[in-house]
Amino acid sequence: MACAEAGRAALACLLALAAGCTLFPAPMAGPPPFPGVAPERDLRADYRAVACARLPEGSPPCESSLRREPGEGPLPFEPLRDAGAASRYRIGFVPGLFAECLAPLLRPFADAETALRASGYDVAYFPVPGRGSVEANARFLAERIDRTPADARPWILVTYSKGLADALEYVVTHSRENNRVAAIVSFSGAALGSPLADVLESSYREYLAGLPLPRCPAGSGSEIDDMKRASRHQWWERNGSRVTVPVLGVVATASPDRVSFGSWTTYRKLSEIDPRNDGKILWNDQLVPGGYLLGFVDADHWSIAVPLREDLPALSFLFHDDIPRAALVESAIEVAAGLLRR
Repeated sequence: MACAEAGRAALACLLALAAGCTLFPAPMAGPPPFPGVAPERDLRADYRAVACARLPEGSPPCESSLRREPGEGPLPFEPLRDAGAASRYRIGFVPGLFAECLAPLLRPFADAETALRASGYDVAYFPVPGRGSVEANARFLAERIDRTPADARPWILVTYSKGLADALEYVVTHSRENNRVAAIVSFSGAALGSPLADVLESSYREYLAGLPLPRCPAGSGSEIDDMKRASRHQWWERNGSRVTVPVLGVVATASPDRVSFGSWTTYRKLSEIDPRNDGKILWNDQLVPGGYLLGFVDADHWSIAVPLREDLPALSFLFHDDIPRAALVESAIEVAAGLLRR
């Protein structure tokens, strides 16, 4: 037990290092309003109706997790959804940067996986290399997805952070001929990168790219370059027209009192640009060009996806983790399936 606790403590130090502990900027006051979203791409009202109805009895009010930002329409009488999605689609989870390195202590969406299987979904977890480049991880996805048994049901990929970039690369490079992916659902996705990739690149290459970690091959540094805003914008210029599957995004923007220890310094750094961020990615960098907006969740970059208090109970005091992930994920899948049927 003592060794396990020591490992968890070391993990907390790694999370803090990854957060960029040397940065202490002051946050910006008075954010400008959110810009409008094209009506045909704004699914916030549908998502709210489905997600709030799915919350377990006794849960905090839905508005405490799912933020209502300007431009969101009224709740629809019949929200866009497909309650039979479990019989029509398989679900594949694609984690983000360092996820493989932090396993098995932390696993994104572990609680959502359990809930989806209980609801009858066929679920797979694709453990892309934690320090792999976008191209390498796309090849990994191609190998794993193509290895799965032939099935008439296509995949809905649920991605997290850099996992969105990996999945998009897979879709445009490997999946166009066999059409095995029907849609992508993104949680706090690095659609357009993050300014932190530029700020922390030299520290990452020196300390983290080659740091020996179990089950996690060393990186070349290209994985952090993949997260730069310039790199992601260039990717969209080259490949945007080739993204033919719908991409639906859940955006994380944390209130200051919901920012965990491992995200606080980078949250403050990003707040120099815009306080509406999750501690790792700005809100507008999570929006997929030409994609659909599902909603804004009041959560930081860790708690939007990782059941931190379940995975690290001894360190639970370091994290804010009261997000109804299972309800948010299953609702996003149902709205995506409804969009596909429409």
